[in-house]
Amino acid sequence: MKYGIKYLPTFPADRDVIKAHLSQFYAGTEKRFFTLLRKKIKRLRDFPHMCPVYEIDTDYRKLVAGQYIVLYKVDESSAIVEIHRMLPASWDILNHL
Repeated sequence: MKYGIKYLPTFPADRDVIKAHLSQFYAGTEKRFFTLLRKKIKRLRDFPHMCPVYEIDTDYRKLVAGQYIVLYKVDESSAIVEIHRMLPASWDILNHL
């Protein structure tokens, strides 16, 4: 069964901050990162449990993409993967949940 992907309102704001940050580097860095990210998120449609449970808050699973962590939840009843946040792995993540 394929799961749907739902981006919560916090995700686009996180994405925009990361895009602005990555655009400061070599040409193509931003595009390469977001291409990789889209592929990883797309795989969640078929394998929503492929990523480990986030050890600090077990309500979430964590998908690692480069130096960033995407936190998501799987809603089994509606077959939806809810993408909550995308944050730098170096941050104190709990302060941003």
